[in-house]
Amino acid sequence: MTLHSWLRQRESGFPARFGDADSVHRAIYYSLEPKKSWNDPPNACNSCEYGGAFNLEFSPDGTILVAACEKKTIVLFDPITEKQMCTIKNAHTDSVNCVKFLDNRMFASCSDDSTVALWDTRNLKSKIRSLQGHSNWVKNIEYCKKDCLLVTSGFDGSIFTWDINSYTEQGFVYQKVFHTPGLMRCRLAPDENRLVICTTGGYLIIIHNLNLASLAKDLRGFRPNLYRLMQLRHQFIPNAARYDQAFSRKQKYNRVELVSDFPEGNDAEVISSLQIHPQGWCALSRNISYDESSEWSCVHDIQEISLDEDMDSDSEDDIAKTDSEEQSQDTSTAGEGGGGGEGEEENPEDHISPAEVAAAAIVNAAVGEPAQPSRIGPHNINNNNQEFHAPSSDIWAAEVSLRNRNLRVENTRSLNMANVYGITSGLIPLTPAEHQQKFQQTITVNVNRMLYYIEEPNKGKGFIKEPSFSADGRIICSPHGYGIRLLAFNDHCNELPFITDREQCSPKLFHEIKTKHCHSDVVVSSKFSPKFPLLVSGCLRGKIVWHQPVL
Repeated sequence: MTLHSWLRQRESGFPARFGDADSVHRAIYYSLEPKKSWNDPPNACNSCEYGGAFNLEFSPDGTILVAACEKKTIVLFDPITEKQMCTIKNAHTDSVNCVKFLDNRMFASCSDDSTVALWDTRNLKSKIRSLQGHSNWVKNIEYCKKDCLLVTSGFDGSIFTWDINSYTEQGFVYQKVFHTPGLMRCRLAPDENRLVICTTGGYLIIIHNLNLASLAKDLRGFRPNLYRLMQLRHQFIPNAARYDQAFSRKQKYNRVELVSDFPEGNDAEVISSLQIHPQGWCALSRNISYDESSEWSCVHDIQEISLDEDMDSDSEDDIAKTDSEEQSQDTSTAGEGGGGGEGEEENPEDHISPAEVAAAAIVNAAVGEPAQPSRIGPHNINNNNQEFHAPSSDIWAAEVSLRNRNLRVENTRSLNMANVYGITSGLIPLTPAEHQQKFQQTITVNVNRMLYYIEEPNKGKGFIKEPSFSADGRIICSPHGYGIRLLAFNDHCNELPFITDREQCSPKLFHEIKTKHCHSDVVVSSKFSPKFPLLVSGCLRGKIVWHQPVL
């Protein structure tokens, strides 16, 4: 049925038939075309005045469109008339990364200046408040309505909650509720019952039955990177396995799940962008492969798995808990808190300690340099033919800033450029058979959750490209080089099919509706209106394009 025939039926008073909604949506999305652009020469505005449009956000009622721009600017538009309403110059002291509406009038913005600002659209001459707590670029903002908490995440690896209704002489009441090196973005599900986190380690973290009030307590000391390392190496690490209860069904709140399945040929490393389906059914992510030669968009199911599908039986949970407690009693707790600090400068090779050798290898690998062979082991010989024993910290981690990693600055090989710390794994000498048996008994295995995928053009390296769901969740807009690409789950633009059998369901390739090259630079942001058949996209040159149905 065409859109015109559906309208005639509706005008005649005939009731809607099954499948009519799918036909209408298909007609609308297939007819989306670029209509008008802003900040495009020969416009009066200089195309580089505000820099790239890093993020686009609509107010909940769809009456305001806000653009977070590269050159410290926030621009507000009337999305219906497509006219610029207001410009906030020097909204921050560095690039503005993200905007989030708390209601129809109040919104928050975050920046590379490590602050978060609150704004009221009725008076934009000055910000309401500036929130300071992060120590690195702040890349994402979410708002939990039921708890009235602002949730922010940054490249310092921390997730903070801010009680914006409680202001003291010291500022807003805030709390660091979670920390993991390599954190990129976090998103709340629409029902606010799940928190999804993407990382630079090639996996997603889902926190089910979310309780922000107890999140810091429930996951204190939990290191997702160490747990993921244990899964990859198939080697039992007591200090990681002792948090296996966080994955158990017995965890009433804040149950953790790691998602690590990606398409064949996609060795996912940096998962840079993340969006949640409007009904909370799935998560849309965009990742960069390990060798940075390809980019992929993937959709993963994030719904709660029914109890009969749970991977861990009660007996296995009890075994895991017992084994972890027994091993923790015999293990030093020196590394549990994750000691940190700046590493010392490299000494001449004759005096390099085993810890410095391992840390240097980690930093070099993080910035793309060949890792030097580590000399750490229970009995090894150094260059002076002197035997030494492994230190108490037998796992070494280094946090390298994403900026240095992307730029591959030469001096990032210096240990001063990284936060290097040691972890005591608590490994005990076991035979390979014993390791494998203990691993199978206690370690949670990640469930395959990928539903759809597609390879993306590898353009605009180093920049985060923000895809978006349509308001009904049927369509995905994905930045595609100098334009956009519309993706659907099938050629009829149906809603996401219900997955009935995970074992028999294999991931599918997205159906491509159309591709439009409508920008003069790499597209980095896109957003559907929550109320109208309207799509906007923004590029690194600052051009914003309106896309509407042309019937």
